[in-house]
Amino acid sequence: MNMAQSSSVSKYRLNTVQDLLGARDHYHVHLSNLTNVVGTAIGRYLVHEKSVDHHPGDPERQTNLEKTLFNTVVMDWSWPCVLVFVNQWLPRSKFHKHPDEMVPSRLYLPDGRVVPTCVIKVADESAPGVQEPKLSFPRTVMGGGFLVMSEVQGDRHLGSVACLVTDGDLTYALTNRHVTGASGRMIETVMHDRRQRVGVSHANQIVCRPFVEMYPGWPGANVQLQIDAGLIQIDDLASWTAEVAGMGALEEWMDLATSNLTLDLIDQNVRAFGAASGELRGKIAGLFYRYASAGGTEYVSDFLIRPASPDEPGTVHGDSGTLWVLEQREGKRTRLRPIAMQWGGHAWVDDQGAEKRTGRFALATSLSVVCRELGVRIVRDWNTGLPEYWGDVGHYTIGYLACDGMAGKPGALMKANQLNVSYPQTSIAKPGSAKGLHLKFEDDFVPLADVPDRLWAHGKMLRGSADGPNHFADMDRKDPKNQNKTLLELCEVQSNISPEFWLQYYDDVGVKSKQGLLPFRVWQFFDEMRGACKRKDVAGFVAAAGVCAHYVGDACQPLHCSSLHDGYEDGRGSGVHSAYEADMLKQHAPDLLSMLQSELKKSGPQIEAPSSGFEAAGATVGLMRRTFGRIQPGDIVDAFIQGKDLWDQFGEATVGAIADGVRTLQAIWAGAWAAGDGDQMAQASLGQVEHKALMDLYLCKTWMPSMSLATIGDLLKNDSSGSAPSGGTDSGGGAKKKPAPKKKAAKR
Repeated sequence: MNMAQSSSVSKYRLNTVQDLLGARDHYHVHLSNLTNVVGTAIGRYLVHEKSVDHHPGDPERQTNLEKTLFNTVVMDWSWPCVLVFVNQWLPRSKFHKHPDEMVPSRLYLPDGRVVPTCVIKVADESAPGVQEPKLSFPRTVMGGGFLVMSEVQGDRHLGSVACLVTDGDLTYALTNRHVTGASGRMIETVMHDRRQRVGVSHANQIVCRPFVEMYPGWPGANVQLQIDAGLIQIDDLASWTAEVAGMGALEEWMDLATSNLTLDLIDQNVRAFGAASGELRGKIAGLFYRYASAGGTEYVSDFLIRPASPDEPGTVHGDSGTLWVLEQREGKRTRLRPIAMQWGGHAWVDDQGAEKRTGRFALATSLSVVCRELGVRIVRDWNTGLPEYWGDVGHYTIGYLACDGMAGKPGALMKANQLNVSYPQTSIAKPGSAKGLHLKFEDDFVPLADVPDRLWAHGKMLRGSADGPNHFADMDRKDPKNQNKTLLELCEVQSNISPEFWLQYYDDVGVKSKQGLLPFRVWQFFDEMRGACKRKDVAGFVAAAGVCAHYVGDACQPLHCSSLHDGYEDGRGSGVHSAYEADMLKQHAPDLLSMLQSELKKSGPQIEAPSSGFEAAGATVGLMRRTFGRIQPGDIVDAFIQGKDLWDQFGEATVGAIADGVRTLQAIWAGAWAAGDGDQMAQASLGQVEHKALMDLYLCKTWMPSMSLATIGDLLKNDSSGSAPSGGTDSGGGAKKKPAPKKKAAKR
């Protein structure tokens, strides 16, 4: 390389985004007329993975090996360049007769600037890839990452929700315009295998905008920026969350403009959750990808995102609208910052070597542009903090299996109502079912084990967020005022199982909100079951027993009993909750049920039937303690961070915990039946209860009210006569009940 060349190369690193765009614009006609060129973008020079030890030099020395987006890497020294995508790779010798057909290694501008090119081979996939969509429908609450659809001319348009946005008046779901369609079109999803309307498309939508208007000061004559953004005007905001599936609540977004959009974004890690693909991981491969031309107008996309590795499947149809976030490291913490919304993709293949590798590349629009042009801002704090709800399979399995194997009249009653409590075992066992469980009721009946999640905490939001604390209890924080003992350790003293003591504990450890009260919720249901027996109210007992299955199910899941419910406080391990408690169990449902049935045939530990609500709360704490003994929450989080297979690591122990939950639930049912003299009910009345009788109870806001830790104490102490107050809950039991001790009795 001569001195002139060396001088040119040293200047490559000084090229800006504006320089690269200017060079591409200047040479666009020339490049687009080359036989093999199929598109361009700007980025950083890519080096073949077999040449990573090569020292920086002139680009001409880097073109010997065929390069694709699958076999190249960005080096520290990789200079800014124009990426030129070709559908056929030819060695230099092939251009001997037609040198003008070769992509120039440098682009020279009139003012003396020199911009290098980087040629990358791609080949369009001629047929759909092997990856089948695994559609992600909401189970209880809508949010980013879930699927929406609309009917257009007999065809169904599928897409993903990006996130919630607001114009200051109304709140909308953001997705692509080609998903929402014309203003007023009905938008639906599928919840529990039923189509359900979520809203209508809004008139505020965008397809394209002139590039020079979106990025003032940058060259781009006759160039349109593809935006493809549309809004869904939501029917019921209460049934939505600002969280994104697999990622939780959003961090502050990346506000990008001509003043701060740089090539530092190239090769940065990004992730998403597509309604058709599930979790997606990628890297930003190029900016302002020029993908099409029509009538003298060019069309570009802000971001070209490639799969993070050849093993990553990439995006598929149905992911349109997906929100991409930048994984930004800050010390030990990784922040997930929204950066772009996907609107389309390319399927390119690499047929080099023995394997054909297919990469589905996402095309995405900067979220800054979308929000600016629509006049909206991202909503980050609506119905967030919902990690305490775990997957279908766990709850339904515990409720279903607990109805088997009980003796006497309570066993006969619960067996007769097994399908009122849960779904059929054959439905639970469907592995990886994307549409949830497969049972439809014409009267909209919800199986009792699903009522707390689907109707009370989410779904129709009959109780707003009031039921949330009833699903968990963080019992592993160390109390500095109690010899640094955890709540699990402190509750080895039975008298400490009281709302008063727990309130003091939460105050000691600095938990001002999210004060979980799971064992006291079970106490409340025990009292209701006992009162129903005393009233000879079969429907009341079945309703309370079936719904109680949900909370006992929560108690045998380690992340419901821990402050590490969705990873460490610094953000590491975020997403572990759904990965362990939902995805893992769904994917291995057949194995789970088979192993559970074998486990439950064994003798197992004998769990004494509680005779009061207080003892039922103690039994629940005991279950939580045994669960911690089987699986430490920190071990789950660490395994998730390290990318280990959670089923291989914890499957057997999880089966043991769920079996323990089944046995504990049976003991609680049996104890409440005995405490209320349930055998006094006539045998003829112990059949399947009609749906309407159960629905009349669980749809009533005052039946089994959702309380806070500060208010539930009085409810647990009221009415010792054994008959439930009208519209309330029964705390009966007379002398059999052990009232919660006063604060002064607590072992501090």
